[in-house]
Amino acid sequence: MVYLDHVTVDYPTGTRALHDATVHVDRGEFVSIVGASGSGKSTMLKAIYRELKPTSGSVIVASQDVSALPYSRIPFLRRRVGIVFQDFRLLPDRTVLENVGFALDVLGTPKREKYRKVPLVLELVGLGDKADRYPRQLSAGEQQRVSIARALVNGPQVFLADEPTGNLDPDTSWEIVQILTDIADRGTTVIMATHDKAIVDRVRRRVISLLHGTIVRDDRDGGGYDEA
Repeated sequence: MVYLDHVTVDYPTGTRALHDATVHVDRGEFVSIVGASGSGKSTMLKAIYRELKPTSGSVIVASQDVSALPYSRIPFLRRRVGIVFQDFRLLPDRTVLENVGFALDVLGTPKREKYRKVPLVLELVGLGDKADRYPRQLSAGEQQRVSIARALVNGPQVFLADEPTGNLDPDTSWEIVQILTDIADRGTTVIMATHDKAIVDRVRRRVISLLHGTIVRDDRDGGGYDEA
């Protein structure tokens, strides 16, 4: 489903953020990308959703070489790849339902279809009873659930999470990761970049460790964080 083939990413400053990375992630797999700050975790995710174009190598998502996509086609890629970040990026003047539905509005989705899809995804993330709330009326964990629902509502094949628990307490962090593992168990490929050792040790799924942009460990048996 996601394949990085000898991917190197150099920034204009001359910094090599990712070096000769080769990774294959299957459909429905949950993978944690770990490493210290600046190790290349976010860079790897950005290469997958084409925020960055690799200096060399290729990135394949659902059989498509996204590293070779013309800029005009990148919005179509983003419809197949859901993304959440540490900051929730919700629209403060819109309700939960409107925030999630906004992802469908930009695609011109008919209202009937939008009002069918949004309640279903809100139920999936445990917010079925809060569709009419505004972000300011929600806890941090609930706001992150909204951002997950918004990223899911288009039915992406790949779901990327960049430090999704960075602003959350340990109990809430675990609730969010349980949602993400459930998404993977339903068949969506989930790749999470995190520095949260406790979460990685607890979830016991595949772990890829980065050190100075280089993959130093790929443990498919869920061996825990074990930063190199």
